[in-house]
Amino acid sequence: MRVMNQQPFHAVSMDMEEMEKKIKEHRRKIFLRTSIAVAVVLLVFFIVYVICEMQTFRSHEVMDSWGRNDTAATSFMMFRGNVLKYSNDGAFYTDASNHLIWNQTYEMEDPFVVTSGNYVAIGNRKGSCLYLMDTEGLCAKIDTTQPIMRIKLSDKGTVAILMENQGTTYLKLYDKSGKNLAEGEMHAKNHGYPLDIALSKDGKELAVSMLDIHGETVKSVVYFYNYGSAGQKKMDNLVASFEYEDSIITQLEYLSDDKLLAVGDQSMILFAGTNKPQETKTIKYETRLRTFFYDNRYLGMIFDNEGAANDEEKDIYCLKVYDGRGNLVREKTFSRTYRKAEFLSNHEICLYNENECTIYTLRGVEKYHESLDRKLYQVIPGGFYGIYTFIFEGETDQVRLK
Repeated sequence: MRVMNQQPFHAVSMDMEEMEKKIKEHRRKIFLRTSIAVAVVLLVFFIVYVICEMQTFRSHEVMDSWGRNDTAATSFMMFRGNVLKYSNDGAFYTDASNHLIWNQTYEMEDPFVVTSGNYVAIGNRKGSCLYLMDTEGLCAKIDTTQPIMRIKLSDKGTVAILMENQGTTYLKLYDKSGKNLAEGEMHAKNHGYPLDIALSKDGKELAVSMLDIHGETVKSVVYFYNYGSAGQKKMDNLVASFEYEDSIITQLEYLSDDKLLAVGDQSMILFAGTNKPQETKTIKYETRLRTFFYDNRYLGMIFDNEGAANDEEKDIYCLKVYDGRGNLVREKTFSRTYRKAEFLSNHEICLYNENECTIYTLRGVEKYHESLDRKLYQVIPGGFYGIYTFIFEGETDQVRLK
């Protein structure tokens, strides 16, 4: 029998080691090439992002246009990505192309609007009725027995109404069908005069700001009411109160179920907690606060710029942007005049004047400024960079900045 020569075992082992070494080297080269490709792509995206963030525009071109028939008292606001147009005799809810989604007729001397989640309430200031709608139309009409001062909504459609008549403050809560959930009253001689209310997103927490004046002493008191389990054993559902001497707290806003923002004439105060709310941060003002605005991520405040009155070359305003925890995100001075300031849906900051529009990015760059030949009511960012919808008096234009 002929015996075949067999390869020694150690030679086979060395071949396997050499093969594994080549495989590892191949994988390393692939990983390195992939890493370089990813790094290049990220670098390109970063460069494009920086260029876009730093780019400025001074005019626009109209891509499409739709005519409208508006009354002289018409107002506009954004609601769930579409446009709510309202006046003394009714409201129209349309998409950006002016296609009607729903309309609601009414008669009001001084209508005002509040929104939360999928719900919008239109009330008659110092009147006695309000309409609650969602994105599909009317949910309830609520008639009150006292003049309406403030309305706040929860994301679940709960309505809080602040009313005042002859020194007595009335508070009522309704569900989205118009059913009365809770009510109470406060007398001026004991608690002061109401300034604002706030309702949490889940509708279980209510905050009230009262101005207490006795002789030459002035103070604001913020009351916290809980209509969940935490407030059931408390008298009148009151779980906490905070006093602020020589201060006027004019605005309350719930940023989430357990975070409340109080805006006063001297400071901005953040509270946290539901069972027993506590102060978490106080931001004192160095100069006069002119405008406050906010969205679901940021707080915007415009102050007088210190020293500008004595320096003609100095910007007269100072814009400060904070996150929801009260941390300063951006600070910028400017001199553009404005009548309204707001965050757009893409978190850009838009300043409106009668015939001017200015848009700032969160980086503080003046992205767009233009003097216009018509009154501008609203700016809506589009789905692509530089594309916006401008709602002018009598016309809606889809535009590209240039």
